[in-house]
Amino acid sequence: MTDLNNTNAGDERPQHTPDGENQPNDLDAAWAAFEAEHQDDLNDVAESRNAKRFEKHAQRKEKEALLSVDDLTADSFAKTGASHGPRDFTGSSWLDADDVMDRYGDDFVPPNPKIGRVRFSKLVFWILLVAGILGAIASVFLPAYTGVLGVIAGICVIVGSAGLLAQHKGFSQTRTDYFDDGARV
Repeated sequence: MTDLNNTNAGDERPQHTPDGENQPNDLDAAWAAFEAEHQDDLNDVAESRNAKRFEKHAQRKEKEALLSVDDLTADSFAKTGASHGPRDFTGSSWLDADDVMDRYGDDFVPPNPKIGRVRFSKLVFWILLVAGILGAIASVFLPAYTGVLGVIAGICVIVGSAGLLAQHKGFSQTRTDYFDDGARV
C-alpha cells in the first residue's frame, strides 16, 4: 500500500478538529499571531535579493502588451469594407485591382514621361563613366596592360562622374509649373 508521509514524530498524531470548530475569526487571529511571532524572518525575506528580483519581474510582466494576436478574431485581418484600410473607399481589396479595373472598363495606361533632348555634354560624361568602369574590369583580365588601363580607366571614371554631378539639377530647378510639388515616380 501507499506509505503516508507523516512528518510528525513516530508517536505523535496530527490534531484533527471536528468541522465547524474553526471560525474565520480564529483563523485571522492565528495568522496575526504567526505574523507577530515571525516578523523578523518575514522582513528578511521581503528585503532579500530574490524578493526584489521577483518584484521587478512582476512589474515587467504587467507592462507587457495587453493585446495579443491570439486575442483577435479572424475577421480582423480578412474583413473588407469601407471601414478597413486607409485608402479603401470602394469596399474592395487592393488585391482585387484587376477585377476592379475590369468592372469599370478602365485599362491601365502606363505613364509617358517626356525624356526630351539629351545634351551632348551629358552624353559624353556618361560614355566616359561607362568606358572607365569597363576599362577597370578589363585591366583585371589583361595583366600586361594593367598599369596603363588602370590609369586611363580611373581618369575616365573620375571625369565622367564629376561631370555628371556638376550637371545634376536638384528638384527645385526641375519644377515646371506652380502646382508641381517635386514628387516623382
